[in-house]
Amino acid sequence: MIRLIRKKHGYKLSHILTFIVLFSMFIMLIVTTITGYHAIKNSLTAQILFSNKMQAKEMGRTVQSLLLSMKENMNIAAQFFSYNQYSEEELQRQLDFFRGTTYLFNSAAVVDSRGTVVSASPGGLGMKGCELYSTASRQALELQKPLISEPFVSITKQYTVLVSHPLTDANGKYKGYIGGAVYLQQANIFQKILGEQGRDGNDGSYFFVVDASGRLMFHADRTRIAEDVSANAVVRNLMNGESGSLSVVNSQGKRYLAGYVPIPETGWGIVYQTPQQNVTSATMKLTEKMSLYAAPFLIVLIVLSLWVASKLSAPLHRLANAASSLHVNDEALKGIRRHRHWNYEVNRLNKTIAAAFNDMKKKTEQLLQESRTDPLTGLVNRRTMDSITRMWIERDIPFSIIMLDIDYFKAVNDTCGHQVGDQVLQYLARVLQSEKRSSDVACRYGGEEFMLLLPNMAEEAAYLAAERIRVRIEADISPTGRPITLSLGVSSYPHMADSLEALFETADKALYAAKQQGRNRTVVYGDK
Repeated sequence: MIRLIRKKHGYKLSHILTFIVLFSMFIMLIVTTITGYHAIKNSLTAQILFSNKMQAKEMGRTVQSLLLSMKENMNIAAQFFSYNQYSEEELQRQLDFFRGTTYLFNSAAVVDSRGTVVSASPGGLGMKGCELYSTASRQALELQKPLISEPFVSITKQYTVLVSHPLTDANGKYKGYIGGAVYLQQANIFQKILGEQGRDGNDGSYFFVVDASGRLMFHADRTRIAEDVSANAVVRNLMNGESGSLSVVNSQGKRYLAGYVPIPETGWGIVYQTPQQNVTSATMKLTEKMSLYAAPFLIVLIVLSLWVASKLSAPLHRLANAASSLHVNDEALKGIRRHRHWNYEVNRLNKTIAAAFNDMKKKTEQLLQESRTDPLTGLVNRRTMDSITRMWIERDIPFSIIMLDIDYFKAVNDTCGHQVGDQVLQYLARVLQSEKRSSDVACRYGGEEFMLLLPNMAEEAAYLAAERIRVRIEADISPTGRPITLSLGVSSYPHMADSLEALFETADKALYAAKQQGRNRTVVYGDK
């Protein structure tokens, strides 16, 4: 009878606490899993976008060097063929030798001033005596100067890039040109370099190259070469001369994380991209591992929580039993007066909960602080820097930025060791903290690059601030035992750039100019 009455009057406190504990942990598990999943995904996405941009940038330098090498080889060949008179057989032999030793061109030809092929290698192409009417050939004849052509369909029915150099006689009279052809749909030097560099594991990442009109010049799938992909957002940016990184849906409807850079020599563009699915898969695996690592602790925590709930509810349970017996006799009332469990346990419970939440708040604040700062230098990290600058732009706050880089930092690591290199980074961070205003923000941009955000400061004042830092660093003794120097680039919003991406790009260009001009100097974007 007593048991039935208790059920009718409600649930036991121990059951309620047990349900609350289990339900709270279930919700916490879901929230932390979802939050962790998105945090990992966003972090991996940002890392891959940055990495792909660096891959494209590095490959851009390689292709740029290759093009310059092609032009130089053609220049040397032009001098050789200009000042030597050969018979037809000797000319053919020398041309075969040139093409065979450079390994840069699929074919080569000597063309006279009327556009007629005098000699061609390999000889089996049947080009000798043919008159060339392609746009590239006409352009080479008309300009009479070194040329790297846009892709065109050649007389051999190949989708081709022509690299040519004018030929002159001893008196400087124009005789025609020597040209090397790269057949884009066959095995060629671009296929060799880009194809080998693109085989970075089996994650589906690859390079492709487009010309100035948005047509594919190189692609892992050769059947797509000459395809017009100008509708792709990345390709449109390249056609506008822009570089960067972007999550994009390609012309075949697949989403990729792409890094891209233009090649100034020709107006072509290089893209390195990774399937978005790779990030999703990696995020799922990391989240699963995180859940597996957390599972034992969660189980222990659940068992402990249930035990604590049972202990916390026991005094109140005894109080409820005593209260239900008050109408029976006076002994129960005497027992309540004697023990008085409930008031003490409730107070202790309140204190325990308050302490638990306070500890959780401290840990949350600690984790939040760690997520916002660079662990080595204690400066604001790049992710927080992006948030701050975007907020300033949304609020129309004008500001300047100083992008600074330690000159020859690699030499510090190579000669003094990475530990000293870390001390140099920490030393520079302390100088930035001491030199900045209270409203300024010092950030570590990555590696040995740092950034100073200067709200409500024009570029002229930012230049003076940058010079003050540069002069101080140059005069101080660094952890290496001798002074180091800085190269600094200054840009401002909205005077010099109308977007965050443009602002960083202009500052980077100013920094690059400082390095090109000899390092240990400050350059404001746009200054000569």
